Amino acid sequence: MAAGAKGFIGRWREYFATGHGGNVGLKSGDPSDYRVSILETVGNNSTVADLLALEVRWKSKLLSREMGLNRN
Repeated sequence: MAAGAKGFIGRWREYFATGHGGNVGLKSGDPSDYRVSILETVGNNSTVADLLALEVRWKSKLLSREMGLNRN
């Protein structure tokens, strides 16, 4: 999820700078092993609650907690 003042670009800059963006699951691997995709975009009027609900929905659909690198 990319929320806050820096939004999407700020989130991806953090991933680029650190190789993991604070994601515990990504810290254990080589950043060059991963491919990323944008799953959904939302408008500026979306609330943090809206974004959290979308994030939970995608993690559930993709089983990223059970089979992926999401630990939250």
